[in-house]
Amino acid sequence: MVTRAPRVGVIGAGERGRQLIRICYELGALAGVCDVSQPSLREIADTYPDVELHTGADDLVRAPLEAVLIAAPAELHAELSLQVLAAGKHVFVEKPFALSVVDAEAVAAAAVATGLQVFVAHLLIYHPAVRKLRSIIASGAIGRLWHLRSRRSSLGKLRQLGSVWWNVAPYDVSLMLALMGEEPTSVVGAQAGWLTTRSPDAAYADFQFARCRSAHIEVSWLDPNEMWRCDVFGSEGVITISESPSGSRMTLTGCGARSDERGMLFAWRGDETEIEFESVEPLREQVVAFLTSMRFGIAAETDASEGLAVVRALARADRASHVNGAVESRA
Repeated sequence: MVTRAPRVGVIGAGERGRQLIRICYELGALAGVCDVSQPSLREIADTYPDVELHTGADDLVRAPLEAVLIAAPAELHAELSLQVLAAGKHVFVEKPFALSVVDAEAVAAAAVATGLQVFVAHLLIYHPAVRKLRSIIASGAIGRLWHLRSRRSSLGKLRQLGSVWWNVAPYDVSLMLALMGEEPTSVVGAQAGWLTTRSPDAAYADFQFARCRSAHIEVSWLDPNEMWRCDVFGSEGVITISESPSGSRMTLTGCGARSDERGMLFAWRGDETEIEFESVEPLREQVVAFLTSMRFGIAAETDASEGLAVVRALARADRASHVNGAVESRA
């Protein structure tokens, strides 16, 4: 358990790494930064002159730190997580947690064996709109949850050897599992690439859950419309979160199906209500949650077991998209 201000290091000074570096510094926790890029390290040195800089992960991991935040390329996440745990330090790892179920299982097993905290950066779980969404669902305001639809798109950085599904969808899959409270029973997926489906730029998956519940997730990084929209369908209404460069919004619209006096079903719609939620930075909330888990020795919601469940769901959908069929949840 860490009871004083922790000393943490960050591996990776790219776009997300710089955000984590800023937040850790503001929280008084930043002690070291590692990156292979000399220009990136010079920029960090100019902004945070009292922070130790390293060009190799080995040097940072050996430094006197309580934890390491990993914002390195996705293919290094599992390897670096295992290295940090072996050094006796807590881990914060950006999504994706790992790029295979085998690697995710290895990190999860190491977390149990070492008794250290592994925090997976599934940002939506710490988003203020999602926190409000979950409280509304828990109150019963939309009745029985039966479907989720999450769509995320941008015209962003393309990874010729990567996959939009593994790089973008972890956020949405994490939210889906949190709302459904269990892993899916089956999944059907489809992917498309501008050059080749081996490096998909758009991906879709449909998940089935117990009690006739379902979810649809679609992601693209080759779309001119930058946005995230999530619709959560209940038997008595729909909650919608929409987020774009122009701002964020949440609404609750009463709607559903009812029976008339003859037993015939008809659709009904009520008023749309604007839902207010806190204006806080989700990434900062996420880092605070990680530091809190370290301080009190209590696993965060997005711990290694949650990360493993997300990787399992991602892998099932990825596999299904390549065989053009459904993959059972335990396959």
